[in-house]
Amino acid sequence: MITDDPGTPGDGKFEINLAIAFEHRPGETSFDAPAIDINYGVGDRIQLTLQGGPVVLKRSDHGAIGGLGGTEAAVKWRFVDDHRTGLTMSVFPRVIFNISQSAARRGLADDGTRFQLPIQIEKAFPDFDLDFEWGTVVSTVGPAEWLYGVVIEKDVSKTMSVMAELHGSSRTNFSDDVLAVNFGIRRYLSEHCVFIGSLGHEVRSPEARALVGYAGIQFRF
Repeated sequence: MITDDPGTPGDGKFEINLAIAFEHRPGETSFDAPAIDINYGVGDRIQLTLQGGPVVLKRSDHGAIGGLGGTEAAVKWRFVDDHRTGLTMSVFPRVIFNISQSAARRGLADDGTRFQLPIQIEKAFPDFDLDFEWGTVVSTVGPAEWLYGVVIEKDVSKTMSVMAELHGSSRTNFSDDVLAVNFGIRRYLSEHCVFIGSLGHEVRSPEARALVGYAGIQFRF
């Protein structure tokens, strides 16, 4: 899902996500092919993250173009882990930048460098888990923003869970807000392999509303 949770891989362990993600607007479709998300655990409560990959962009007025999209480097620290109450909390500062100087000009990534400082909260209930994320986004280009999200996840079997999400962003004066509704599944294929898929749509946006999707495999070792 778009909203992050406080979970970390565990000391000395990897979680690597390889996926195809897309965003479609009228006259324009972009694919992360593949989206690469590498997470490594340092101790039981810290996660190092590196995320990026190639992007393919197809617009109705020209052929497909491709190249390296934005790159994200981040550190997550879970500072509350209360098994008695089922409450966990983390902070996940990250920086998103462009290795390719032409990526923004060609429409493959956002312009400038962005800094995010979100906090994640998860509460486990008897029948479902509830995740909440909120934070700030500061960019070297353009105004500052808020980001927020909430996810409810319910197990439907021993190996599969379903999720529903609201995720949004807005300027700090709450203008130009974007809100998306997203639905997903998580299916455990084995101890070390998990399928994750989602499909969503923006229900509010100052621009043309986007259809977004994600399908990938998470490897754990």
